[in-house]
Amino acid sequence: MSNRKLLWLCALGAIAAIAFAQTVTVRGAAGRGAAGAPNADRPNARFDFHVAQFTYNDQTRVRGQFNFSFRGERLVEIAIREVGRFGANMDTGVAEFSGPAIAVIRTREGVRRERGIAFVRVQDNRGPDQTEGDPDTITVAFRPRPDADPIFTYRGVVKAGDIKVFERTGSR
Repeated sequence: MSNRKLLWLCALGAIAAIAFAQTVTVRGAAGRGAAGAPNADRPNARFDFHVAQFTYNDQTRVRGQFNFSFRGERLVEIAIREVGRFGANMDTGVAEFSGPAIAVIRTREGVRRERGIAFVRVQDNRGPDQTEGDPDTITVAFRPRPDADPIFTYRGVVKAGDIKVFERTGSR
């Protein structure tokens, strides 16, 4: 094969690679740790979540899970197995997500399981090693139906661990 043909084949290959390359934008939030009231010495809730929204070829997909437990006058555990909605503001570090959830509520009277929807709002205010500035926050609301009043709400600041709201763009 001549050098000229080889050069043309390489050029065509490069053009095809550029044409088929896809830009993927991933926006998400992830966190693990313990939270409590701003003035409390100890945390009263634990959380573990990861949520990502993938955008490519004019398509958007959301993936993620959320686990939360609160210990107070009652023990409440909330789990979203597959997040359905996600939104984030990179300028403020706020992410909001929701999805079908199960809440297990344990009291002295017994255990109650509820199916519903959990709504979560997190704010990434500082890195895990920083002590200056406002701490990260987490807010959780569980509703039996989208239009119903919440049967459980929580708002706390991160006492241990970290919440990260992020955006990355790359080729696929």
